[in-house]
Amino acid sequence: MHLFILIFCIGCNEPSYYKSKPSNPSEIKSPPQQEKTLNKNLIQDLKQLSTVDELMTYDMVKRKIATQRTQLQSENLQIDSIGKIFENWLVGQIIPFWEGTDWSFEGHTSIPKSGTIACGYFVSTTLQDLGLNLSKYKLAQQSPINEARSLALTTEVKEFSGQAKSELILAISQYLTDGIHFIGFDESHVGYILKRKQDLYLIHSNYLNAVGVEIEQIEQSEVFESYNKFYIVQLSSNGALLNHWKKNKKIEIISL
Repeated sequence: MHLFILIFCIGCNEPSYYKSKPSNPSEIKSPPQQEKTLNKNLIQDLKQLSTVDELMTYDMVKRKIATQRTQLQSENLQIDSIGKIFENWLVGQIIPFWEGTDWSFEGHTSIPKSGTIACGYFVSTTLQDLGLNLSKYKLAQQSPINEARSLALTTEVKEFSGQAKSELILAISQYLTDGIHFIGFDESHVGYILKRKQDLYLIHSNYLNAVGVEIEQIEQSEVFESYNKFYIVQLSSNGALLNHWKKNKKIEIISL
């Protein structure tokens, strides 16, 4: 893989974890499913998570976060406090801009709602824009398990598999603390998993019918229903990752 590819290029090397490439997004059909039920107490869209002033642009938010993250280096904060800041900035200020950005297999736009974004690039771009010192191209081109290992650093990559969906969801919920985390789907998809008040949500660039970036309750997710093996890495409660973020230490990408 060439790591020096610029965003202005016409094409991009295909992420290695896709088993096959659809000829067009319309070929990716979601399986039949019962109509989703809406609960007004649940998060329905990413706008509900936004803490950004409507007048601020994405570039303005990134610059503000960069300045504030640098200031964190001189502050003696507990890791829990840093984790809250990490979560609030990623979930409340970075991710909501991306809602509705279209999915495509080779999508790697750096501008929300302009162009397309594949699942791996959605994760790696938003983490890089938050200030993690990593190569968004190299991270996005890895398998889900290696993306998980790269972000875990010295902490655990937890695998869940071989249970009924309700049991998997319960096990994941019991394992995770409230906050934002990474989820890898077997060999072919990645995204975030958000835990809020015992509810679990997937935030990802959804390839089914090329929906693109969205948030959905995990019990209602057709993508989650399609897999039976998951890799989970805690992010906002991962002390090693938070220290790398605070100190601007480079995150080495695992590719073996």
